[in-house]
Amino acid sequence: MRVADVTQWYAPASGGIRTYLHAKAAFAERAGLDHALVVPGPVPGEERLHASRVVRLRGRTPSGRWGYRLVPRPGPLVDALDRLAPDVVVLHDVLSFPHAVARWARARGAALTMLCHSDLGLATVSLPGPARRPATAALRAVQRRGLRAPESLLVASRASYARIEPLTGVPVSVSPLGVDLGAFAGAVPDPGLRAGLSGGAPLLVSVGRLSGEKRVDLLPDMLAALGGDAVLALAGTGAAEAALRRRAVRLGVAGRLRPLGHVADRARLAALLATADCLVHPNPAEPYGLAPLEALAAGCRVVAPDAAGTREVLGGRGAVLVAPGDPRALAAGVRRALTLPRPRPDLSDLAWERTFAREWDHYRALLGTRRAAA
Repeated sequence: MRVADVTQWYAPASGGIRTYLHAKAAFAERAGLDHALVVPGPVPGEERLHASRVVRLRGRTPSGRWGYRLVPRPGPLVDALDRLAPDVVVLHDVLSFPHAVARWARARGAALTMLCHSDLGLATVSLPGPARRPATAALRAVQRRGLRAPESLLVASRASYARIEPLTGVPVSVSPLGVDLGAFAGAVPDPGLRAGLSGGAPLLVSVGRLSGEKRVDLLPDMLAALGGDAVLALAGTGAAEAALRRRAVRLGVAGRLRPLGHVADRARLAALLATADCLVHPNPAEPYGLAPLEALAAGCRVVAPDAAGTREVLGGRGAVLVAPGDPRALAAGVRRALTLPRPRPDLSDLAWERTFAREWDHYRALLGTRRAAA
């Protein structure tokens, strides 16, 4: 059984989907499973990720700051599937031409499922008010139609299930994501890194793409409300970075920001989290929250919204949860977190091995049902 993952949201500086796919390729290699990926890139080509075959399709981007390239037509994607001949296709977004892929799958006797990572409508949160409502309605219409194409849907949390299940007529299952316990639980603080970033001041960190829907606009206000000399390291890049920096200048906290860019090296990221005093995760619509889990695994305190996936995944694991969308609440959460010992929760139930073993069982059952019906 060959499984092929397909996504438009894959780039050198992308976050959760890339983390998931890289962990999945490593699992497939260890387990001797036949696995492939189809992703966009600046030029078409093929390469290997662990033992997984990776087909890159030429994508286009409206702006280098956006960070992503999208394949504009379904033809190259369908051609790639013809070459790979997967038994199961896993889509990771509704922009990957789900209906064209569904037609391909039906003609080839392949099974089609989708892992829904986020709400497409949230991408408009940083647009001006007059443009936001029609743009949101249009994107949610695309999402609703796309969610009806696969035979099944996977979501990472019950919060995502509650949001997605009413939009589709296919079965929806909750399959929590994982965390690389080896890389993050084994990380140790780096005194040199701390000295370079904050000296003796508290070191806060934010990890993730700097985009409007992730509410990174709250971070400068959080720093201003926190006061003192704490500094905030930004491990990420994105289209909202310029606005975030301008806001920090207006609030007088720009000197307390430490922009690091995208931290691609997982060992370096683990060391940063093990060194930092607290991770601040502002996204109130987070469907799951990989970065906060990685921080907890590394022994870093976490402050996150008491909402959506972060409430579900982080609750009871040592994170400080606060009112969503409120920079003062984030600041108060940081003050509280800094009085607590470093967390060491048991995250063994969220190892990637469990995630992917469960997902391969889902693929086998889906393919078996399709073949039995044929």
